[in-house]
Amino acid sequence: MLTYIFLLIFIPTILSYLILTFIYRIIFKSKEKVSKFLVFLGSIGLIIFYYTPYSYYLEPSFYKFKEICQLNPEIYQANGGKIDEEYYNKVLKYFDTSLDTLDWEYVQENLLLNRNGAYLYKFEKYYDRIYHSFALFFNDNQARKDNIETILFYANWDTIRPLPAGNEGTGFFLGSVPISCIYFKKGLNNAK
Repeated sequence: MLTYIFLLIFIPTILSYLILTFIYRIIFKSKEKVSKFLVFLGSIGLIIFYYTPYSYYLEPSFYKFKEICQLNPEIYQANGGKIDEEYYNKVLKYFDTSLDTLDWEYVQENLLLNRNGAYLYKFEKYYDRIYHSFALFFNDNQARKDNIETILFYANWDTIRPLPAGNEGTGFFLGSVPISCIYFKKGLNNAK
């Protein structure tokens, strides 16, 4: 924990010093030394910015994640959409296919049977910091377009915000907590 606190203070201070030096020397062409007080204020500002969720909005992969989450069934239906063939094609577009171009023979050969006795086929994709999956559940063991019973949609975005994690023993490490589409359900009327 002490290492984490040290890094929390040390890294923003160095970054603040480098940023202010750049501003002083390059932009204003000043020969003066960088004020220690400004470095201190700058490091506090960087720490606050780092842990503020609004900084997500400056990251391009967050917008891609937000776009994908609009296809979460609850969010999609709250925005007036219907779960139909058009919806399936919008989701499958992220997996470079559609219901018409999907290789149904391949899906049939790779059909999974879960613990509840339901037949499903799962699509998964990782890119950049985004992971999302989409599962088609079928009424029986026949994978066909007209035999889709229900779907399962999941997406998350890795914030890459290191936080201390581990157990009480020796398992200390810096991990990050991804956010899922629940982040965008907050504004929905039926969200809890």
